[in-house]
Amino acid sequence: MVAVARPRSHTDDVRTRLLDEAVRMVAANGVGALSVREVARAADTSTTAVYSLFGNKEGLSRAILVRAFDSFAHAQRSAAAAAAGEATLEGLGVAYVGWALENPRLYELMFSDALVGVERTEETRAAATRAITPLRAGVQEAIGSGRLRAADPETVVASLWAQVHGMATLLLSGNYPEGADPVAAATAVIDGWRTSRA
Repeated sequence: MVAVARPRSHTDDVRTRLLDEAVRMVAANGVGALSVREVARAADTSTTAVYSLFGNKEGLSRAILVRAFDSFAHAQRSAAAAAAGEATLEGLGVAYVGWALENPRLYELMFSDALVGVERTEETRAAATRAITPLRAGVQEAIGSGRLRAADPETVVASLWAQVHGMATLLLSGNYPEGADPVAAATAVIDGWRTSRA
């Protein structure tokens, strides 16, 4: 009798459906609402599929984190492409804060201790690096072209990143000063790095 291979039920399509539902759940209600059983039900599959494809709830949480960073990175790349040249850094800042305001729970997952106990991996660290790559490239290009003064690029990146991260955090928490102009505030930080001829 010839053995017939069993069809593979835990496919990439099932993985994508599970991850889509998990991201939707976390985006709506935060990582505390993540339930393997509810994710499996929403994706019309079993909890066995979750464990087979992600290992455990921690693995699923890491996959959500990677998806969040990749979505953020896509928004940053799109902003850089749309605002090339002089306006790149401003465009990246606007896109940064805009993505955070549109995805507050995912932003919290990326930049807070919401995933306490979930070990970061090479995959999650690589996703985080991809997310900040457009800013690094924009800073290096602006320094190279003379629009920003000669400085350590990582220091400039940290300065600009801290500005938009703090702004997003204050806006999300409702603590941004009423009447203050966030674009003017962020532009002032960029202006501090400009050369006198820029």
